[in-house]
Amino acid sequence: MIRSTQISKITFTMGPISVHQFSEFSKHGVNALRIFQYIRTMQGLKNRNTKSNHSDWVVIGNKNLYNWFGVWSSKKHVILKKLAENKLIELNKRGVGRAPEVRIICPTKILN
Repeated sequence: MIRSTQISKITFTMGPISVHQFSEFSKHGVNALRIFQYIRTMQGLKNRNTKSNHSDWVVIGNKNLYNWFGVWSSKKHVILKKLAENKLIELNKRGVGRAPEVRIICPTKILN
């Protein structure tokens, strides 16, 4: 007897994205935009049944980041450091061998 397995797919519907945040992340290259999209996607998946909160912490692992968006782990750490220095994200390094946690702190619109 052969059993068929169903593979679940991830669809990247994140809802509305702030144009200001997109613009600020784009100043740091395409990998920064990919990390931004990964963060927003994970926040959307995390809060699928509840009210979406755009300031949730997200763990940035290597496997899904590479498989979904094509960002290598070596580039990930360089980009995260650059984004944290420019105050676009808040970075929480959790120790050696553990994936860092991040959240977006860039405002959704230009504040005077």
